[in-house]
Amino acid sequence: MRLPSFKRLVEQDFDKDNQGLIRTLAGVLNYGIEVLYQALNRNVSIRDNIKCTVKDITVIVDSTGTPTQNNTFLVDIPNSRVEGVTVISAVNQTNSNHYPTSGVFISGVQNTNSYLISKITGLQTGETYTLRLICWLS
Repeated sequence: MRLPSFKRLVEQDFDKDNQGLIRTLAGVLNYGIEVLYQALNRNVSIRDNIKCTVKDITVIVDSTGTPTQNNTFLVDIPNSRVEGVTVISAVNQTNSNHYPTSGVFISGVQNTNSYLISKITGLQTGETYTLRLICWLS
């Protein structure tokens, strides 16, 4: 359901006695309501409005799911705690006809403002993947 259109507070819509108060309130309320109205009409983005880090990384895993090279990425918001990492895209760069064998999950450890990936499940061994991650922060 889309929100109905937003009607701004306009001082002329009120009695002369209240127009000064409405003029003062309208400057603050109209802006705040408009921003909220826009957000609720599909203008909230993960990168701009959610406390998270979105990263693209390139990985190759061995038969145990361990990355073959050091895979550390920086957390965009300093002093935040990593709650978990979600893989939202996995593209095989080696062979576009080979797909992940199961759900792609990442586990790792946080070290101050970076996250070290220790295991990745679901990827084909020895093939290069580009993964898009959302690192959820608190």
